[in-house]
Amino acid sequence: MRISRYLKYVVFIFFGFLILNSGCRKKSPSPSWNVELLAPLFVDTIGVYDVFNDSLIVENPDQLLSFVFNEKLYEINVDSLVKLPDTLFNFAYSMDWLPFPIPLAPGDLIISDTFDWPLDYETFGFEGIALEEAYVRSGFIHFEVFNKSDGPILSQFRINSAIKNVSDTFNVSKTVESGQIASEAFDFSGYRLNLRGSNNDTVNMLNYYIGLFADPGIPDTLLLTSVDSFSVNIYFEDLVMDYAKGNFGKNDFHFGPEISHLGFFNNLNIGGISMKDAKVKLQIHNTYGVDGNMKIDQITAINSSTGEVLGLEGDILDSLLYIPGGTQTGNGLGNIQPSINDFDFSETNFNDLLQIIPDQISYTLDMTTNPFEDSITREHFFYYDYPIEVYLDMEVSQGIMLQDLFGWGRSEWNGENIDLENVLNGNLVLKYTNWFPFTFDMDLYLEDENMEVMDTLFYEGVIEGGLPNADGRVLQPTVSRIQVELTGSLRKSVKDAKFAYFQIYINSVEGGHVKVYSDYVMEFKMIGDFEWIMEP
Repeated sequence: MRISRYLKYVVFIFFGFLILNSGCRKKSPSPSWNVELLAPLFVDTIGVYDVFNDSLIVENPDQLLSFVFNEKLYEINVDSLVKLPDTLFNFAYSMDWLPFPIPLAPGDLIISDTFDWPLDYETFGFEGIALEEAYVRSGFIHFEVFNKSDGPILSQFRINSAIKNVSDTFNVSKTVESGQIASEAFDFSGYRLNLRGSNNDTVNMLNYYIGLFADPGIPDTLLLTSVDSFSVNIYFEDLVMDYAKGNFGKNDFHFGPEISHLGFFNNLNIGGISMKDAKVKLQIHNTYGVDGNMKIDQITAINSSTGEVLGLEGDILDSLLYIPGGTQTGNGLGNIQPSINDFDFSETNFNDLLQIIPDQISYTLDMTTNPFEDSITREHFFYYDYPIEVYLDMEVSQGIMLQDLFGWGRSEWNGENIDLENVLNGNLVLKYTNWFPFTFDMDLYLEDENMEVMDTLFYEGVIEGGLPNADGRVLQPTVSRIQVELTGSLRKSVKDAKFAYFQIYINSVEGGHVKVYSDYVMEFKMIGDFEWIMEP
């Protein structure tokens, strides 16, 4: 937290003053006398941008600060939207048409077949899918051949419309022994699929080649007879698409219940927080090039540490949220302008959900793509790396309540050259003039080289907050003083310590919602109230 910045000054300023005086001290046999001094050691000012991260606040014309929070709640990746059907085809080739046996030399062709074959989406429950182009992110093609002949054969399989690295066509081959089944999975990652067919005039169509040959590696003749047969099975395995373009049809998808980790309170140890009259929006970034209707069934906030659970309530649940599709802004992959859609959550209890300090969000929702059933366009698109994103967007200007917001820090303490020989006794006095409507409860310790506490500078030091008037403005600051006695043990700790460690808790004054203005500051001084031995 930026509030810790001034604490580093606190732990160092004592050094500068004492080192300066020890450097100027002269040894003299002359008589000495005691002098009581009240010396200001340090002066500094803390403003709102030292206390709050400037990315979280916006200044209004009247200097009132609005706290702005924008947090991604979850992502929706409709990878099933553009899945290719698992099974491509099963082909059987019978030689029963042969009038007599035919001898084949090594490498002679048995079957050669080039053909278009459509992807069967309807069998898998998807309606209206019409893809023209797709990129494969990962997955395999499983190639399986059964050889029911008297000799080994070489099988070859090619997808003419699958290209990688500009010109590399997907092409694999496998030797199959007599009476055996050969099966192998081949990596299909990175291939670009032209789904317009061999004439480039249709959709959902791949062009294939299957070739069966007498094994060229065997010198013996293969005698092909009418009882021989061959079968070829081709199917996808664990296929994930990186990109697809075409028409995605009107289809329904269900998500959840799924849990997303919420980073809203990351790195915060806080007992409670509340926002007054917060303006809350649910913001949906649609990066898919297809319109959709989304319906939120449930959102539940979860504090996994305390076990607290609280569900969202409001009319927005079960309402249809229409989200237009995104657009492509260039020819290259990934040039996307998402549609950004805001939905008012102010009439929900979302502020109550935040008060349990959730670290997880559970959600269940439904989505319908292409709800108006546009069957003409071929401009729908999808990128795997650009999922639909759902954000919480919140603005708070009418008051924020902090309860036991905890922070801590550690700084090096270089006290080897400090000379306290001429200090008889006295105190360090910290004076705080605080315009903030927050109290700061602070502990400050000295630690050894193992970061073990060796002494306490002060414990439960309270810096009182300014009190707002009826309009929520602090017009008079509150002054607090923390006095630290320079005891005998503290003299030794000041010289031997290696680190200064502090803990701090921040609370809204009187436990209420407070407004914060940009001109609020905390001014503080560190004063050495010492009795010195002065030598002429």
